[in-house]
Amino acid sequence: DPKHTFPARAFSQFPRVTPIMNTPFQAPRTNDLLSRVSQDVSLLRQDIGRLFSHTTRHTLPEGVRGLADTAKNHLASSKLYSAEHLRVLRDQAKQPAAAWIGGAVIVGLIAAGTYLFLKSDCCSQAAFEDDEEADS
Repeated sequence: DPKHTFPARAFSQFPRVTPIMNTPFQAPRTNDLLSRVSQDVSLLRQDIGRLFSHTTRHTLPEGVRGLADTAKNHLASSKLYSAEHLRVLRDQAKQPAAAWIGGAVIVGLIAAGTYLFLKSDCCSQAAFEDDEEADS
């Protein structure tokens, strides 16, 4: 599969294993075993190349995408969590201001009512009578 081959330069520091043609061994079985080992090493080298190729082209990018998606989801949930808490704090901050304004209005109404009551005719007449009694 040429799509998944690993570049040859990655293993350029390793010597190429070539089939053994001229061996000092005269036993055919030894030559056969050396030939098989040579083929196995070549196949292993190809498999390692494919593994590295697949890892660099597919596994790592998918893992990075997964991490990025996880980070994005965590950031979005943190944003929603923070926004909710800011809304709650804003609502709590408005409540004391409304209470202070409401309290000030009530105190103002009580003060205005007291002032108007004292300025009214009923209280001024009683105060006038008290002043006359005090003068006599």
